[in-house]
Amino acid sequence: MTQRDHVIKKSGSTFSLEKYYVDLVTAEGQYFIGYSARLIWGAIKINYRATLHHPSLLGVNAGPSLSSRGGPVEDDSILTWRSPRLGFDGQWRRLASAERQVLHEEDAGFVDWNCSQPSARAQLTTTSGATYHGLGYVEFLNLTIPPWHLGLRTLLWGRFVSEDHSVVWIEWQGKHDLLLLIYDGQRAANPRISDGYVRCDDFDLSLDRAETIREDSIGETLVSKVPSVLRAAPIEFLGGRERKYVSRGRLAFVDGSDHTGWVIHERVSWGQDSI
Repeated sequence: MTQRDHVIKKSGSTFSLEKYYVDLVTAEGQYFIGYSARLIWGAIKINYRATLHHPSLLGVNAGPSLSSRGGPVEDDSILTWRSPRLGFDGQWRRLASAERQVLHEEDAGFVDWNCSQPSARAQLTTTSGATYHGLGYVEFLNLTIPPWHLGLRTLLWGRFVSEDHSVVWIEWQGKHDLLLLIYDGQRAANPRISDGYVRCDDFDLSLDRAETIREDSIGETLVSKVPSVLRAAPIEFLGGRERKYVSRGRLAFVDGSDHTGWVIHERVSWGQDSI
């Protein structure tokens, strides 16, 4: 029995959130981010799909779409997502091995993180007829505990992808501190993370020319579009501030080699940290 199977069997939670996050950044810095989620919470059952994308990606609809149809389909090393409602047809082909970890586990539930494509070759065709190519990333998050029960004060997340390397990081600050930094399938030693850099014993990743692509409260950016969740989630959680960026990253290894690629990263803060 795997660790994840063990956790699932333990959980009797009535809360279930399954969420895909996929992205693509072209060589010129045009970005596409797709969200696909299914929430079951007592009597509430919601399917949610939306995009966040560069203004030059014509033909893409930000959404949201609340239809149960038109979500991602993952088959071995390829994820396809065709959504006529959101105006795109995309494919992500894995370039690096998947990473998976139970980030948190307690009697009430768990948080299971599956980074199925730390690095991907991606393409997106929109209803305008244009096709965009770039490097991308795919992860799937499965929660059986409401996120506001995690007691987070600050969440840092990000991913760097180049032709040869991939880096992904997660940091939780709060009730359950967590710091996870993985590069090219390896766990990094002595990781240090901020909005401007990611460092460990093996490399220094600097984040330059950051462009803010979203800055708002959680209540405004997501759940305000789903009134039933807005009414049910605690107001303290909805007041959390999300800041999401796309940056040009320079990955410099201790052996002297360096590589450039695009980074998508975010900081979400609650309480005093959100000011």
